[in-house]
Amino acid sequence: MNLAAPVWGTVSGYYALVAYTFRHLSVLRIAPVRLVFMRQVYYTGIEALGIISLIALLSGTLVITQTVALMGADSELMLRVLVWVVVRELGPLFAAILIVARSTPAIATELALMKTHHEVDHLHYMGIPARDYLIVPRIAGVTLCVMVLSFYFQIIAVLGGMTVSTFYQHISFVEILGDFLEVARPLELIGTLAKSFCFGVSIAAISCFHGMTVDQAITEVPKAAIKAVMRSLLAVFAIDAVFAYLSLVF
Repeated sequence: MNLAAPVWGTVSGYYALVAYTFRHLSVLRIAPVRLVFMRQVYYTGIEALGIISLIALLSGTLVITQTVALMGADSELMLRVLVWVVVRELGPLFAAILIVARSTPAIATELALMKTHHEVDHLHYMGIPARDYLIVPRIAGVTLCVMVLSFYFQIIAVLGGMTVSTFYQHISFVEILGDFLEVARPLELIGTLAKSFCFGVSIAAISCFHGMTVDQAITEVPKAAIKAVMRSLLAVFAIDAVFAYLSLVF
């Protein structure tokens, strides 16, 4: 049995949704579509700030304490570990995983239920392009939220880690902040933003695709949510591996 054909068909479906979204971003100027976009940003981004803040603070603290326990209280080493671990990896990866856990099943389930209840068909009958109203604002909203939350995670984790490091170094927070800005390169931020953009686009496209391609049976709804979550996680780790390889090459 040839498994390449269905896999390629699914990946092509993801790409088609992404391409459609970026060709039709102008529909966000339409009030009802913009409202869907704002709701998606609120649910995916704003409502996740609390848990993101807590996990980021704990992550930065844990990274520094473990670094000191294993390698001693070396200021430059601690700052480099913050850049390597928190800025490069934990920020984008943890933000993406949390959004997969919170938003992917919600998006896939909502769209699948709309499909099984024929609401998508009703949009078509009313002359409303379903992709413009259902897909574009969700993909745009999730992508924006992943990028912003990744950056927010990095800031909180780095500030938490630097605050803890002041207790080991017995120097001021301002001095450590200055040293960190010397260690961190603008290229690091550009790379993490590019990675989080890829995370966001992939998560959103996979969630929407599996929600919109269910059969009419209501029993297909949980299957769509499970597929969306598992394949979103697979995409996130695959993209992370690609960026890790590129960072070694370049």
